[in-house]
Amino acid sequence: MKRVLLTGKNGTVADVMQKQLADTYDLSGLSIARMDDVISEAGAMTWKDLREAYRNRAMEQLTAAFKGKDAVVHLGWNTEDENYQGGLDPLNILVVDCVYQAAIAANVPRIYMASSVHSYDFTDVMRVDGEPIQPFPDTRENAFGVGTTSLYGVSKRWMETAGQFYAKRLQEGQKILCVRLGAVGREKRPHRSGSRLWNSHEDLAGLLTAFIECDDAPNFWIAFGISDNRGGDYPRPLFDPVNPYGFKPASNACTDVA
Repeated sequence: MKRVLLTGKNGTVADVMQKQLADTYDLSGLSIARMDDVISEAGAMTWKDLREAYRNRAMEQLTAAFKGKDAVVHLGWNTEDENYQGGLDPLNILVVDCVYQAAIAANVPRIYMASSVHSYDFTDVMRVDGEPIQPFPDTRENAFGVGTTSLYGVSKRWMETAGQFYAKRLQEGQKILCVRLGAVGREKRPHRSGSRLWNSHEDLAGLLTAFIECDDAPNFWIAFGISDNRGGDYPRPLFDPVNPYGFKPASNACTDVA
């Protein structure tokens, strides 16, 4: 049984993945160290020294946890201080960098990074029936031509850009997938009919499984983690879930309502 580690183990997405995949993979999880822990132990230090102490703490934790894993799923994020409604925590970016470095050094075959639909500003077309938004152009083609919804989206876009940087430094057989996740709730059904951002529990787990089990696929990809939400005024989904792993979402917020 393949061994999969989830960061941010106490979050909603990690909880759903654990419930969906407990019988498929040997799952483990961790909560990434907090800066508060470093400050309480270090006492008076400059910001630079604190930052380096925190990086060292995170790298030590992640490096030990990633050894022998077949996949790492990075979900950990300080959403209290940074989310799509506001705020910015630069330590979220630092942790992303640590995850990439530690996973590559540990030769983890599959590196799944939880980006967000907010890395692309979809708000102007949210209520328009148009062509589904492609995961491209991404930063391979147009680094700044597609805006984000928020500073949170900027941080997630950085995650994607860093993934392209580290894709050139992967060891043989390693692959990176940045998933622009939609709305994942603790309930299995969408909170309301017709939600264009809904990602069902089954589709969330399905894309991850397809990525882990893939053999012939690019070493880097960006995909939307969204169910096939269509119906009523919107006969086409808002986002195109195209991916090289053969996965197709099956759930639909317009029909899968309790």
